[in-house]
Formats: sequence, structure tokens, C-alpha cells
Amino acid sequence: MNVSIEELSRVLQRARGRGISLKQLAKELGLAGGEQKQLRKLLDKLIADGRAVFEGQFYRAAPAEKVAPAAARPEQKQGRGLPAAMVEGTRKRRDAQRERQPGKQGKPGQHGKPSQQGARSGEVVGVLHLKPEGYGFVNPLIGGTGRQDDVFIPPGKTKGALDGDVVRVRGTKGRDGRTAGEVVEVVERRRQLALGTYQTQGRENWVIPHDRGLSENILVPREPRAQQNDMVKVRLQRDGRSASGRLQGEIIQVLGPRGDPRFEILASAYASGFSDEFDPATLLAAEGVPDRVRPEDAQGRRDLRHLPLVTIDGEDARDFDDAVHVSRVGQGYRLVVAIADVAHYVRPGGPLDREGLRRGTSVYFPGTVLPMLPERLSNGICSLNPDVDRLCMVCDLALDTDGKPLQADIYDAVMRSHARLTYTKVAAALGGTPDPDTAPLVPDLLIAGELAKKLTLQRRKRGAIDFDLPEAKIILDEKGGVAEVARRPRNDAHKLVEEFMLAANEAVARFFDVRGLPTVYRIHDQPDADKLAAFATLARAHGFVLPEGELSPSELNTFLAEVEGKPQQKALNSLLLRSMMQAQYSPDNIGHYGLAAPTYLHFTSPIRRYPDLMVHRLLKEHWARGGQPLRAHEKEELEAYLAGISAQCSERERASMKAERDIDSYYAAVYMQDKVGERYDAVVAAVAEFGIFCELKTLFVEGLVPVEDLGDEVELDPVLHRLVVGRSGKAYGVGDEVSVVVMSADPARRRVTLALEGKEKPVAAPAGDFLTEADLREAASPPRRKPGRSQAPPQKQKGRLENLHQRQQGQHQQPAEPPSRAKPQQKPGPRPPQRGSPPGRSPRHGGKPGRGR
Repeated sequence: MNVSIEELSRVLQRARGRGISLKQLAKELGLAGGEQKQLRKLLDKLIADGRAVFEGQFYRAAPAEKVAPAAARPEQKQGRGLPAAMVEGTRKRRDAQRERQPGKQGKPGQHGKPSQQGARSGEVVGVLHLKPEGYGFVNPLIGGTGRQDDVFIPPGKTKGALDGDVVRVRGTKGRDGRTAGEVVEVVERRRQLALGTYQTQGRENWVIPHDRGLSENILVPREPRAQQNDMVKVRLQRDGRSASGRLQGEIIQVLGPRGDPRFEILASAYASGFSDEFDPATLLAAEGVPDRVRPEDAQGRRDLRHLPLVTIDGEDARDFDDAVHVSRVGQGYRLVVAIADVAHYVRPGGPLDREGLRRGTSVYFPGTVLPMLPERLSNGICSLNPDVDRLCMVCDLALDTDGKPLQADIYDAVMRSHARLTYTKVAAALGGTPDPDTAPLVPDLLIAGELAKKLTLQRRKRGAIDFDLPEAKIILDEKGGVAEVARRPRNDAHKLVEEFMLAANEAVARFFDVRGLPTVYRIHDQPDADKLAAFATLARAHGFVLPEGELSPSELNTFLAEVEGKPQQKALNSLLLRSMMQAQYSPDNIGHYGLAAPTYLHFTSPIRRYPDLMVHRLLKEHWARGGQPLRAHEKEELEAYLAGISAQCSERERASMKAERDIDSYYAAVYMQDKVGERYDAVVAAVAEFGIFCELKTLFVEGLVPVEDLGDEVELDPVLHRLVVGRSGKAYGVGDEVSVVVMSADPARRRVTLALEGKEKPVAAPAGDFLTEADLREAASPPRRKPGRSQAPPQKQKGRLENLHQRQQGQHQQPAEPPSRAKPQQKPGPRPPQRGSPPGRSPRHGGKPGRGR
């Protein structure tokens, strides 16, 4: 075919917006019928570059400065469902990154920093985070390595985008090295729903948003079912602002009077771009999925229904995406890990796939889960429920007597779970006290426990960092209140399942790597050398021995063993975690530092994580090609697309963790409200210029002792992580044991305020982050202007509170890694997010350990 991409672009432009079908284009260009496939590839490139769009069955030239929408590539095998703007430019950025990283395929840590080219100049796509004052920052989805890569957006330069939207910005680098710019396009409108209080006055009706991320009120039609100040759910009409430019919406549900803790969950979820409902197209697609395995579904698959596979989850788990079986073979072992075959039911480009990619992950709150896929799939046909046939993807591993992998066989199968076990029951069986449900399975479980210990030993030998920090679990009562904040158990059953999931993930990653197949890897960069050196200095100040120079993973493991059980354990482990880089998804394999794994990916949780679903899909496509490799240009296009997928999923993972932490902090503050005035022993967990964070030993809750309560002339020692009080020489540093009194608990601010015993004094209740009764009275008064957001606190007080909140959020950074199988459990309490989380941790809401590495 002798048609260039530029010639094709000119043909579309000459049509002046009139749609042209593929056949019409071929005829106009004088092409034969057999050349339409090549023509379609050229059109796909135009769409990926944002120069064309596909609507219905017709191609059109894209409007000026307009990029193809999410559904613009329905005929491209891999490109469905992802906004082209999220993929655009990734190939150039990845090429630049590869030039910086000549040894990227080597062992973990043998590579440089990711390229910052995309985030520092020209146009960049990222997530907009707005402040109530009207300005904001855009975090690049691809190419950014930290806050230094954020693009500052001045007030009035957002082009109607809201907090959390994915936007394209055009930025210029300032003299200070930071980038400022303006929004040129809203790529994806993440915030679709909002929660707020209904207000009506005369002909005016509006909703005051519950969270501060929405700085303007929402105009709505009159809702006769709603009373003044009722909490309502609003669907935003993002493309239908009023003549005055006001944000509009439609009330879709009246929730009733304010005060229900569930409202906080919904508000946090909506603010992060998640939802508690699915759109009609997604629900209709889910209804079309069969509720049982049909004979034609099982055709051509291996039959494992005879194999005694079992699921092991928490007592309150409802979706079971993995089952395991271990047997002894000669002197070695056979480990079978069967994973729900979600990809069989979620086809590329369909409503289920688009919604799954948009969410990226399930989100877990105390007593509530917002699933990635509708319950008909997540709790139904895709869940490996006992005594029913289910389709699965299998990693069948042969291991030697020491637990080293010898061979991995990966295939699709049909299975039947022989038992639904819990961690508690399995741990009891491993300890010699099985109950009637586990007694028949004890021989297999003992072999499984034996193998798990050998797998753990193998990981430690190669240098995997073994964090084992206690986590808190918020337990709700029947009325939705907080009954307890307790330590989350982690027993041998959790560790057993974690090791098996890690082994399967690594085996599948090796399958892709040795064949040179593109996939979505889970990568974890080596720690920042300066941060790690600073941590070593602090650890030595506490009396622990760490060698000078670059620290190896084995040396860090020695330190972790030495600090175990000591008062400083939690604080020092947390600081070590914050020196780690954050794990993320990427088509470029640079290895996983925390696991000391040259190749690693996520394969074991496709019900709740989109990257796992994508890995399953890529396996199926490889088998459908008969194992034939991709052509060079096909591989390049697929890698560029997977870069966009990886960026989307990494960002959605961070958003879900942020929302979960927010709600954990809310419930922790609720729990402490009736404990004001009580005394507790505590350990200093972190320090900041505005105070010290202390963890209460018996409650697993953290609170802040404000700096003004420590004394005069308090200075921060950033090297030793302590606050020094004037000339007295008194200092408070991480790991110190103190006695504190609870002074106040403010759920709206997600804050528990403490005082050192002997220094307590009355504390006035701080203004809430959300609406007070005074706010509502002001908002309900007859408006002399168009309704705007009402704020009760004076501007100066609001500014001080906002600055304190921002400093808190900036003090700690994102976690490096939640567990590779566990539904992520984030620690409750007012302390902002930490950077770093152990590679394998305990389950959340019945989830599995090790699910997030």
C-alpha cells in the first residue's frame, strides 16, 4: 500500500468533519480490498496521535487541539477503552528513559532514575489536584518522579476541570525550576458523583459539597423529596454548566439527615473518582454473563476438578480469586495456584472492560467494598466458590526439595474448589488443632506449610526485605459505629498464602520475560541513596549497628531482625519504608528491589486489580497466536499502549490507598471521641515541624502533640528526627516512650490531638474540614449573589488550618508497596501517608496477604 499517514490525514481533513467509513476511504485512495487492514493500522496511528477520531462506523479528523476520546479505537485489538491522551507521547518518554537506563533489564537496582522529560516541558497528561483557593497542581501520569515534576496551575487556568480529573496541560519551566501551565483539555472526567447538603431558597436550589475538593456549589433542579440540609447524592453534569458558568448536577438519591458515617465513605470515594454504583451499560453487560460454567466454556481446557484445590481467605471474604494445592512429588513439590479466569468474561473494549479500567482496582473500607467489577462477576461466576465449576488460569509449579522452582506450566483450566477455608482454621490445623472442616485436609496443609517456610527462606537468602509491621483493623458494631481498633492478626496461614502468590507471580513474570513478550510488570526501584543514608544515621543514633556506605538488602534484613520487639521498631521501620521508592506498574522491567526479584508482575487477583486482568488477557493472546512472537511494529505499539494502562492503574492504586487511609483516620477519630481526658502510654512514631505523632500502645491509634504545647523555641532536627525544646536540652524523637492525654478528637479533620502528661490544657474544638451547622445557616440565608461555597471560619483561621493540613500531607509520602495478595490495609490514625509499605502484609477485610507488592 503506497499511502502515507500524512496523505491519509489530508483526506480526513478535506472532509471537514464529515464522517468517512473504512470502505469509503479505501475507495477514495484507490486501494484494493486486501489493503484495508493496513489502512486500518494507519488510522489507528492517527487516532493514537490525537489527529483522528472514530465515532460509530466513521472516521473524522480530530478538531483542533482535540485528542481522541476513550472509545476512539474500537477496531484496534489492544487499544480499546483507554483515552488516547493517556498513551500519547509514551513511546518518546520510554525511549528517552531507556537511553538513561542502558542496563534496565538487569538485576533490580541496576538502572537510573525515570526520565522527567514528559513532566518538565511541553505538554503533559496528569491528575489535577485543586485547592479551595482555586489553584492546583497536576501530577504527571507518566515520567514524573516526585513533587518536583508537578505542574502548577494558577487560578482561572483549569478550563472547567475539577479536582481529580485527568487533564492535558501545557507548561513552561520557570526560573525556580518548577513548571507552571494551564489546562488545555480535560482528558477524563474522573469525578462523576458528589455528596452534599441540599439547600433551597426561592427559585434557587443548590447543593453544598461535602468535601473541600469541590470549591463551588452545585446548582440542581428542585427536589421535592429532599428537606433543607438533607444529605443528597448528585450526578454532575460536567458538559452542561449554566449560562453563568456554574457547575450543575442532578440529585439522584436523597440520603437523609447528616451524620451517618457511611456518608464519609461515599464522599471520600467520590472525591477520588470511585463510585458505589455502575452505569446502566455495565450492569446490562454483567447481566449478559452466564451464572454457571457452560460446556462450551470448558471446551479445550484442562480438567482440574479432581484436584483438591481449596481457597483460604478471611472470615468475611466474599470474593475468592485464588485456590491452591500442594503435593509432594519425589523429593520435591508440586504447587498449583488456580486464579479466577476473569478475562474469559470481561472482553476487551466492552462496558465491563472500560469500567474496570476506569476504576483500576477495588476499594476497601471498614465494612464496605467498592468492587472493580459488578457483584454478578466478582462474587458470582468469577469467584471460586466451593463445590461449583469455575474457569481458571493456572500456574503449575514444580519445585525441588529446597523450594527452588524447576519448571512452570501456565494454562487455562476448569476447576472445583473442594473447601472454603479461613486463615484462622488453617493456622489452627498447622498448629495441630484442626477442626472438623480442616481435619481431612491436614496432610496436604502440612505439606503446604513445609513448602511455604522453604519459599520464605529462599527469598531471604536472595535478599528480599522482610518487613513485618503490625497493622490496625477497624471493627464496626451492628449500628456502624467503631467497636474497636485492634491489631490485625497475621499468622502462619497468611504467610503460607502470601508465599504461594509470590511464587506464582514470579513464575508468570519469567514466562513473559524469557519470551520477550510485552506485559504489565510490577516494578520497585532501588531506594534513594540520600534518604537511605539519612535513615542509617538515625538508626546508629539509636544504638543499632549499620555499616557505612551503600546498604544491601541483606544488611537491612539484619537490622530489621535486630530492632524487632524494641520500642523503636515501629517508628524506625516506618522511616525505612519512607526511604524506599514506590512500587508501580510498567511495561519496562527493571525488577523489584523489595522482593529482590529480577522479574515480577501481578497475576493472582484479577477480580480486584486491572493489571492482573491485563496479564491474563496477554497470555490468552499469546496462546491464540500459537506462541508466535509479535512483529516489531506490533510489539512497539503494544508496549506504548501498556505504558498508558500502567500509568492509569498506578494512579488508581494510589487514589484508592489515599481514600482508604482517609476513612481509617476518620473512624479512628470517631473511636477516640469518648476517650478525651484519658491517659495512655505511647511511642513517638514521627516528628514534624508542627508537632510529634504518637502511637498509643494499646489502641493502635495515632495522635498529634502540637508543637506549641511542647514549649518555646522548638526546633526540628531533621537528621535525628526529633524536636528540640529551646535551651532546656529536652528533645522528643522517634522511638521515645511518652505518656499522653487525649485532648480532642475531630473526625471531620481526621485528627486526634494529644498532650504530654503534665502539660495538658483545655483545647477548643477545631473547625471542621466539612460543613458545620453555622455553615449551613449561612448557606441557607437569602442569597444576594449566586450561591457559593459558605465557610464559617474567618479567612485567617481557615488559612492557618489549611496550611497545617497541607504540611501534614506533605510530611509523609506515598507507600512503596502494599502486600502482593492482601486487600490493602492502611493504618488508621491522623498521621499522613508514609512512603513505603512492607512487601508482604496481612489481609484487609478478608483479603489475602502479599497481594500488593
